[in-house]
Amino acid sequence: MVRIDNEGLYWSFIEKTAYENYLFFPPYSTPSFHQSPTHGLFQNPTGYSSQRSYPLTPNLPLPSQQSFESLEDSFRRMTLIDHNSSRLQSMRVESAVRGQMGLGFPNEGFGSYDFLGASMVRPPSQRQPSFPGFDVYRQRSRSFNELPYTNPRWPMNTHWGTNNSIWGSSGSQPENPKSNLFPPMYNNRRQEWFTCSSLKELKGRISAVAKDQKGCRLLQKKFDDKIIKREEIDMVISEVKDQLHELMVHQVANYLIQKLFEVINQQQTTELLLVLVTRKQRFMEVCTDPLGTRAVQKLMLRMKSQEQISILLSVLKPIAVTLTNNIHGHHIIEQCISTFSNEDTKHIADEIANNCMDIATDKSGCCVLNQCLSHVQTEARDRMLAEIISNAFILSEHCYGNYVVQFVLGMRLRHVTSNLIMQLRGTYVSLSMNKYGSNVVEKCMKCSSEHASIIIKEIMFDIDFLKVLQDAYGNYVIQSALHVSKGDLYDKLVRFILRHYSVLHSHLFGKMVLDRVKCSKTDRV
Repeated sequence: MVRIDNEGLYWSFIEKTAYENYLFFPPYSTPSFHQSPTHGLFQNPTGYSSQRSYPLTPNLPLPSQQSFESLEDSFRRMTLIDHNSSRLQSMRVESAVRGQMGLGFPNEGFGSYDFLGASMVRPPSQRQPSFPGFDVYRQRSRSFNELPYTNPRWPMNTHWGTNNSIWGSSGSQPENPKSNLFPPMYNNRRQEWFTCSSLKELKGRISAVAKDQKGCRLLQKKFDDKIIKREEIDMVISEVKDQLHELMVHQVANYLIQKLFEVINQQQTTELLLVLVTRKQRFMEVCTDPLGTRAVQKLMLRMKSQEQISILLSVLKPIAVTLTNNIHGHHIIEQCISTFSNEDTKHIADEIANNCMDIATDKSGCCVLNQCLSHVQTEARDRMLAEIISNAFILSEHCYGNYVVQFVLGMRLRHVTSNLIMQLRGTYVSLSMNKYGSNVVEKCMKCSSEHASIIIKEIMFDIDFLKVLQDAYGNYVIQSALHVSKGDLYDKLVRFILRHYSVLHSHLFGKMVLDRVKCSKTDRV
């Protein structure tokens, strides 16, 4: 007999004779399930019921057949269900039903998880009631062949029926397989996406499909196969433009927007650009988003007309410094500098030159400043170089500013290099013992051989020369000096180092300098 409860869950009940039930459930072993405010649900879970007693004899008059009440009725009778209760009590009933079914026991191969609800279950020692006959009851109640419930979430290789089917012995699906315990795995509307041969069939749902991982891949495939028609592109644009900012920063939909930017024409590029920059605050949020900044750069690559470039740069100018110092936004400014002409980007370059020190000492800004020094050929670059040279010592000791100074030295502009090295005169000893400044000193010696002797002599004749030899950073400066020096300057430097041999040979960093002296002598011979 199959009984359906109010939750729509199917349960199997076996009609047994009263005598057989008497054997399975001795009346004297029935626990007392009387709720009390002091003892909770089970007042006496281990004791026997004192309200019923039966003689231990099989000669009692027994009816030939007995129908069992549903589990829900049983739990309602035991005050487990209240018709005015909340969802929490309904969950308690479902949990109790699971316990009556006996599902989720570790010794049945399902691990330590409840099979229905995927929730942790207690070990058998804590879960089993301590009344006689429970083992027999558990064996009778846990027959999977008698459970005709089906759900697509159950493993497909699990055969609980006699016909290699999870439906049971009849092999037929129940009429009402719905249950709160088993929500459906797939959405029927989502399944329709994968059967669409044309994007027109998805009209009105493009944004929703784009936010789904598999749906987004389906749409991208339409663009990749080059089978998409112009009217379909127009349809996609008309549906996504109202949500363009949201889709550009969406973790899935942004890939579709990038694909869309690759196939649009110049008229559509202008249309989407205007939609993007009209709401300036939202545009700022897109530019500073790790996903949105990539989509903006894709759109910038499609911009060919002077009108499009002017629209974009006019919006970027007020926020150029903010984007330059942003970990994600600085990529947009870099692409502007490297892609568009100096005439187009002169206003952006002026903003960077006016805030040169703030940008040079920023983690992202120093990269943008180096890009400007490489590509900008206007008066703004001269102002940047002048600002860097006048603040060379401050930048050399800065964790990010030192990269700007090294980049300027690497440009090999003779007059700029000379002015920079002269600006740092008198500070080479202190810079040599600085974590970041020592890199600048080495760069100065390697990039300007004519000024290398000035730097080496300043360090060598200083009173703190021994400190430089023993310093964790200064010893590398001396090793670079040994590498770039020549002739008399090299011999003099070696003599000054060997004067301190007795101190250096037992010092960690001093030994490194002495080893370098030996290697350099061998190489020169």
